[in-house]
Amino acid sequence: MVDKLIELVRILRRRCPWDRKQTLNSTRPLILNETFELEEALRTKNRQAIIEELGDYLFMGIFLAEVAEAEMGIGLPEVIKGVIKKLKARHPHVFGNVHVRNEEEVLKNWERIKQTHSRKTLLSGIPKALPALQQAQLIQERCRRVGFDWENWPAVLAKVEEEIDELKSELARSRIRRDRVREELGDLLFAIVNLCRHLNVDAEGTLKDANRKFCQRFNSVERELERQGRKLSETTLDEMESLWQKSKQRR
Repeated sequence: MVDKLIELVRILRRRCPWDRKQTLNSTRPLILNETFELEEALRTKNRQAIIEELGDYLFMGIFLAEVAEAEMGIGLPEVIKGVIKKLKARHPHVFGNVHVRNEEEVLKNWERIKQTHSRKTLLSGIPKALPALQQAQLIQERCRRVGFDWENWPAVLAKVEEEIDELKSELARSRIRRDRVREELGDLLFAIVNLCRHLNVDAEGTLKDANRKFCQRFNSVERELERQGRKLSETTLDEMESLWQKSKQRR
């Protein structure tokens, strides 16, 4: 089946003007789009959507390999050989003589091997294109694996409160320093992500859920106004707040 998909990709690259003109650079936004669509399908656990998006993801991987071969001489066999070699090297407890007792030891071994073979420092290699919340959580997780971490979530919560106090101090100045406010907001966000991590909560997914909940409630307000024959632009804040509270009660 995979051979058929590879052949399909090659036919498209030969016969379709759009597919033929794609480059490694032009496919970057397409990769992100496919990633987010797959993530959404996995979140909703929609079976048909997962099948479709996994198919798109598989197609994209093979398509990129074909583009890479055309641009840089990197063939699909070389890619497959490389990933097999890497995964075997990073699972010595499966393919070697290393013994592990739990998942934590697996992750520690993984970080040690990655740093030995492909990273100059613990935090190098973290993708810059990652959403900021995911990036922060990954940074914190790597530091945790070498023991640089808060002891427990109450300690992190205290840090969040400390960052809020520092932000309040900046905002209380007679002349607000925007650069300092921006810095304190960044520190606060980083601390909140740390709290999420200590509570075993995915920060990125949690914020997405909050966004989704807000949109659902605001859509409810808008639908109610439409039912009344009114527009948002003609509604006072107090009226919208009243409808908002009613939408919260219907959860």
